[in-house]
Amino acid sequence: MVSSELPDLGTRDLLITGATGFLGGEFVRSLIRAGMPAARIRCIVRDRARASAVGIPTDRLHAADLADSTPGALAAAATGVGVVVHMAGAVKAWRPSEYEAVNVEGTRNLLAAVAAQSPLAHFVFVSSLAAAGPSIDGAGSSEAPERCRPVSHYGESKRRAESLVAAGSLPWTIVRPPAIYGAGDAATRLLFRQSCAPIAVVPRRARPLSVIAVDDVVDALQRAVVRRPHGAVLPLDGPERTDTHTLVRAIARACGRRARLVGVPMAVAYAAATVCDQFAALRRSASFFSRDKVREIRARGWVADGGPARSLLDFEPAVALADGLAAVARREGFVLTSATA
Repeated sequence: MVSSELPDLGTRDLLITGATGFLGGEFVRSLIRAGMPAARIRCIVRDRARASAVGIPTDRLHAADLADSTPGALAAAATGVGVVVHMAGAVKAWRPSEYEAVNVEGTRNLLAAVAAQSPLAHFVFVSSLAAAGPSIDGAGSSEAPERCRPVSHYGESKRRAESLVAAGSLPWTIVRPPAIYGAGDAATRLLFRQSCAPIAVVPRRARPLSVIAVDDVVDALQRAVVRRPHGAVLPLDGPERTDTHTLVRAIARACGRRARLVGVPMAVAYAAATVCDQFAALRRSASFFSRDKVREIRARGWVADGGPARSLLDFEPAVALADGLAAVARREGFVLTSATA
C-alpha cells in the first residue's frame, strides 16, 4: 500500500522531472490522491499536453529541456522549491551520446539551477540498479557512485549523474530501483508479449533478479520525500527475488499460459542486438533491445539489497510478484480467456 504521508514543505513547492513518464506519472497521481494540492506540485516537462493529462494544472508546468543548458526556463522552475524529485532520463538510446546528453548533462543543468535558486532544497535522484553494477546477492548495490562498476552505457550514465548529485552543494538522496513493472509501461508490455509468445527466448543460464512493482517504487519515493535522508544511497528490492527464467514462467502463468523457454547463447543475442542497433541508427530511433541491453542481460545477476531503504525509510515492498503480474495481465488484456484458448 502506498504511503499516505505527505511532505512538510512549508511555503515551498515540490519540483518533479519525468512526470510524463511511466513512473513519474504514477508518482504524481499518487501524491494527488493522498491529498497533496496540485498547486504545490510543479513539473519540468517537454510536452505540456501529456503533462496536463496526468492532472497537473497548466500553470504548474514549466516547459524546458534538461539537456539544454540555457538557464532561464530551469531557473524559473527551480525558484522557491523545497524538494526536487529528478526522475527524467533516457532509458534507451540509439547512440551512447544520448545517454550522456540527457542523463548526465541534464542532471548537471538541473543541479546548477536548483543550487542557484533554492540552495536549501533536498534533491532526490531516481537512479537505477544498473548504476551499481551486477550482483547476485545485493552486495555492492548501495555503494557510493565512485565505487560502482556498471556494465552498460546506460548504467555508466546513471552512475556519473549520481556522482554529480553526491558532489554538489545540495542535500541529497539517491534511490536505485531494479527492474520496475506495471500496467501502462511499454517495457512491461513488451516483456509480457515475449513471455506469452509460442517460444520465449531467454539466456541459457538463469540470472538472479530483483524486480519491483511500480506502486512499491512510488511508496519508497514518497517516503524519501518525507524523510529526506541526506547522503543515503537506497537500492530497492521487491518482496521476493526471482530469475530470468522463473520470471518469464510467472508472467505466462499470470496470463493463463505456459511458457516455452528456449535458451539462446549470448553470442547469438549480441549478434541480433547488433542488427537492431544498425536499424536504430538508420531510423535515429532507439529500441529496447540493443547491445547495451545485452551487456546487462549477460551479467551474472541484478539483485538489490533492500536493507538501507528498510532502515532509513521504513520501506517494505507490499506487492507480491504473482499478484503484481496478475494485475498487469488483467489491465493490459493478456489474460487468456476460453474464447481465445
